[in-house]
Amino acid sequence: MNPGELEHLSRKIVTLLTAGIWIGIFIAGLWPFDFIPKNQIRWPSGADGLRFDGYGQVYSSVLMFPPRQSDEAAKATIELVFTPAKPYDTASTVFSLINQDDEVNFAIGQSLTDLFLQGSFMQSVGKPVAKLWLDHVCGRAQELFVTVTLDARHIDVYLDGRLARSFPVSTRPDNLSGKVLVGHSLKGTGHWSGSVARLAILEGPFDAAEISRRYEQWTSTRHLSNDVNHRGAAYEFVTPAVDFVKNIGETGPDLIIPETFRLSKYNVLEWPDHFNRSVAIDGVVNIAGFIPFGLCTCLCLRFWTGWSISRCVATTILLGASVSLAIELLQVMLPTRDSSLADLVTNILGAAIGAGTTVIDK
Repeated sequence: MNPGELEHLSRKIVTLLTAGIWIGIFIAGLWPFDFIPKNQIRWPSGADGLRFDGYGQVYSSVLMFPPRQSDEAAKATIELVFTPAKPYDTASTVFSLINQDDEVNFAIGQSLTDLFLQGSFMQSVGKPVAKLWLDHVCGRAQELFVTVTLDARHIDVYLDGRLARSFPVSTRPDNLSGKVLVGHSLKGTGHWSGSVARLAILEGPFDAAEISRRYEQWTSTRHLSNDVNHRGAAYEFVTPAVDFVKNIGETGPDLIIPETFRLSKYNVLEWPDHFNRSVAIDGVVNIAGFIPFGLCTCLCLRFWTGWSISRCVATTILLGASVSLAIELLQVMLPTRDSSLADLVTNILGAAIGAGTTVIDK
C-alpha cells in the first residue's frame, strides 16, 4: 500500500471512529431517551406502605396551609413513617412542603445513613440554619416512625416514640405552608427509594407521652385516630389506590398519584451542593469519556482541513464544549437525568486533554 492509500485509509478510520464516538456520547448522555417516564411507584402486599422505586412521587395540587404573615414561630407535629431501601451517595428528601415560588419550606430526608430536616431555622444567637442532622438513623432497611415537633424555641425529633434529638432553633410561620411532595426531591438530583406508610402534618406539638402512645398504637393497628386538638392532614399508605391518596385528617388536600413522573422544578446547569464520592466518580467518568472525543476529533480536523495543530486543538475544545452543553440542556427535559455544570466543566477538560495529546505537525 503506497503512502497516499495509507493516508486515505487512515482518514477513513479516524472519521468513522470520530463519528462513532460522537454518536456514543449523545447516546450515553441522553439514554434511555425517556422524556415522559412512568411514575415508579407500586403497592406491595400487606400494609408496608407505598413503595417508591427511585423516580416516583405523589403530591398535592394545592397548599397544605396558607402562608401566615404573623411573627409567631410555626407550631406543629409532623409524623412520617417510612422504610429506607438503602443508604445513598447523595441527599434526597422523602417528604417536602413546596411554596408558591417552588422552594422548599420544610422537608425530611435521607443522606447516606443520616436523617435530616430542611427548612428556614434560626438559632438563638440569630444565625440561620438550613439543615438539622441526625447521624446513622437510616443505616438499615427497617421502618422508622419519625415524629417532629416544632415549637417556638426548639425542634424535637422522636424516633420510634422516643426523643432522639432536640435542636434549639426556631421556625418561621410559613415553614408549614406549601404543596405536599412525597417520594422525590424537588430538584432532579437525589432520587429516593423506599416505602412510606404514613404522613401527617398536624397543628400544635404533641407531648412525649402522646408521641409514645401513638407509636405503640401504630405498631399494633397500623392506623392512628385523629386528635380533635391537633387539626391537619393525615395520609396512610396502607390501602392500594390508583389515582389519589385520601386525606383522612380534618383539613388539607388529597394527594395525587400521577401516571407519569415529572419534576416540580427544572434545573439548568446546577453545580453540586457538596463534593462527595459520587461527584468525584462522575467527574472521572466524564473526563475519561471525552478524552477519545478530543483525540479523534482533533485528528479528524487535521486530516480534512490542514489547519495548524493549535487551531485544531482550539476548535476541538470548542466543539467539545458545544456538544456537552447541548447534552446538558437536553437533559433538562429528561426528568431522570441531571443537567450539571460540573459535567460540562469535566467534559470540556476531557476534550482538552484528548486534543492536547495529538501529534504535532511534521
